[in-house]
Amino acid sequence: MLKHIALALIFLACGGAGAYYSRAMFLRVKELEAALQMLGSLRAQLQFSRPPLERMLSDICAGQPPVFLPHALRQMRAGTAFPAAWHDALLRHSPALRQEDRARLLPLGELLGASDAAGQREALLLQESLLQAQLEQARARRDSRGKAVFTLGILAGLTVMILFI
Repeated sequence: MLKHIALALIFLACGGAGAYYSRAMFLRVKELEAALQMLGSLRAQLQFSRPPLERMLSDICAGQPPVFLPHALRQMRAGTAFPAAWHDALLRHSPALRQEDRARLLPLGELLGASDAAGQREALLLQESLLQAQLEQARARRDSRGKAVFTLGILAGLTVMILFI
């Protein structure tokens, strides 16, 4: 009886690990899509209306923002300078993003609100193109490996169960 419970727990642990890593791939794609949408929205606002940075971020947060953006906005409203708030929120509140994704977004904290509108639009356009390439790679990885990782977790659990029976 105890052996069967242990085998079931091993199976669940392996299946859970596969589900965890598969979900991480799906969440990364979702977060990159939200970040690209945010960059496009910022660029459009800079081109047409040029509102203050805090209002631009508030407008984006009203929709489907990247996970880290509300944290950055909250820190800004608490008195933290935007570059520090952006940096902290991006590093601490974006678990789905990989290090290279964060490396693409971190420089925006220094650029937004610090230069003229044309310079900011150019920087946003460049970051959009670089992030778009990363999004395409993340989608390809998700499509090719996402379900496989989950299935391998289940199969590993079944294999362990069979070996111990």
